[in-house]
Amino acid sequence: MARIPETELERLKAEVSVERLAEASGLVLKKSGRDFVGCCPFHANDTASLVITPDKNLWHCSGCGAAGGPIDWVINNVNWGP
Repeated sequence: MARIPETELERLKAEVSVERLAEASGLVLKKSGRDFVGCCPFHANDTASLVITPDKNLWHCSGCGAAGGPIDWVINNVNWGP
């Protein structure tokens, strides 16, 4: 199987917004300082354990430990999807 060139991966990481991916998956995000918080879709929770940092285009869940950038978000959605 062909590997995606590193330049293409870096372009996607820079151009695809984690915040927009989260909103497109139906998450309700609330502004918290410079970040956004919401319920993590990758485990059962009812508190805002997910933090999205738009300045760095990264996300992290303090509940399940899942984290990363836009590519990691998509991979987690495939693994945990509906």
